[in-house]
Amino acid sequence: MTQRLHATSIRGEWQGAHLAGVLAGDVAAATIAASAVSPIITAIDRAVVENAASSNRPLLSTLKTHILYSFRHPRLFFAAKPFFYVWTLYAATYTTANGVESIAKALTTHADQVLVSSITFLSTCIVNVPLGVWKDVRFVQLYGRPTTPKAAINIPIQPESASSKTSPPTIVPARFPRIVGATFLFRDAITIFGSINLPPMLTSSVPDSIFSSPAIKMAAMQIFTPVLSQIVATPVHLLGLDLYTNTQGKASERAARIRRSLGPTTVMRCSRIIPAFGVGLVMNTGLRDYFHEKAEVMRARRRS
Repeated sequence: MTQRLHATSIRGEWQGAHLAGVLAGDVAAATIAASAVSPIITAIDRAVVENAASSNRPLLSTLKTHILYSFRHPRLFFAAKPFFYVWTLYAATYTTANGVESIAKALTTHADQVLVSSITFLSTCIVNVPLGVWKDVRFVQLYGRPTTPKAAINIPIQPESASSKTSPPTIVPARFPRIVGATFLFRDAITIFGSINLPPMLTSSVPDSIFSSPAIKMAAMQIFTPVLSQIVATPVHLLGLDLYTNTQGKASERAARIRRSLGPTTVMRCSRIIPAFGVGLVMNTGLRDYFHEKAEVMRARRRS
């Protein structure tokens, strides 16, 4: 009896140590993948918000400026708040998806894949949607409504004198309208539906003459459907930006502004989905499998 309890205790320690190694690999994979895709997503999101607030410069020109800035001043770019917001969003999303799936499989014997996938999807949505809205709110507050006159930007900074050492005026940030947050939530619902729910529904409609393998059909739908979903999500995104930037105005003027930015912004957001849901997920999955194999090797060594 004592030997049986001792053996059970050892197995429990092995399983606990193995799960800890698996979760460490999940966090490492998510962190690396998020760090890889966040720079380009940060540049795209900032360019889209600035272009929606003021269309004085072409969208591609604004995007090029931010991409070049990330190479010329990497320390300032990676230490800035916008990169932190984007990195937090994707690191938390990938970590949640990885960790919840690993824990669900570890705690259930012969786990039902449908159950594990459902739990992972719901947990990921609970984390991704609020953080996505939080990130967009911060970007809109930073770049969506110019608060500094252009003339003031060109004034050189004078050395601080003794008479000028007064406390700076307190700047109260503008209250973020709830309607804008609701618009971003609806946009994310469209993206998640197009990324998670819609691909399995459309897989059977793909002719065998295009893709004969069901696995290839599913992979193709998982790549193309999220991109195409942005055709519907982009007008909603632009509406949210315009509701914040122009709180007052006629509906016809608002529609005209959205139409003016719709084409290039749609292309930009379709391109943005590729690193976020394509490259990022592929990199995260590959690194996760690699770290899990390392954890399995360490587990085998402990047993021997």
